[in-house]
Amino acid sequence: MTTIDEKRAVDMLAALSQPTRLKIIQCVSAHGEEGVPAGAIARAVQCPASTLSFHLKELSQAGLLTPHPKGRFIRYSVVADSFVQLGGFVLGIVGHEGSRGAPGKPRTAKRGQARRKGKAGADAGQARNQLSIFED
Repeated sequence: MTTIDEKRAVDMLAALSQPTRLKIIQCVSAHGEEGVPAGAIARAVQCPASTLSFHLKELSQAGLLTPHPKGRFIRYSVVADSFVQLGGFVLGIVGHEGSRGAPGKPRTAKRGQARRKGKAGADAGQARNQLSIFED
């Protein structure tokens, strides 16, 4: 399994962050590897052709769908490996043991760092403590 970088993960997540696009992915994935024609997708998700075209373009550019042109028609299929890679990336964010190549476990502040300092050192210490959770 190959890993994905943050930019690609963001592009994929952005493409999926719309209800109609999620319905499109569900519809296309239900048809397996042979894919499904755009017209059947439009009927299944009850989406006008012009709007559907935009959503299919976004999902294809994000690497989540593959268009298969045949004459005047285009069939779409899901790029399963992209979802596997995205899943591994998301699991890596939360520190799942089985993920490879994704970000490591989230760091937590050391005990006492997150406590608020007294009035005397609050300004300088507060800024330092807020940023300390992001230090390596």
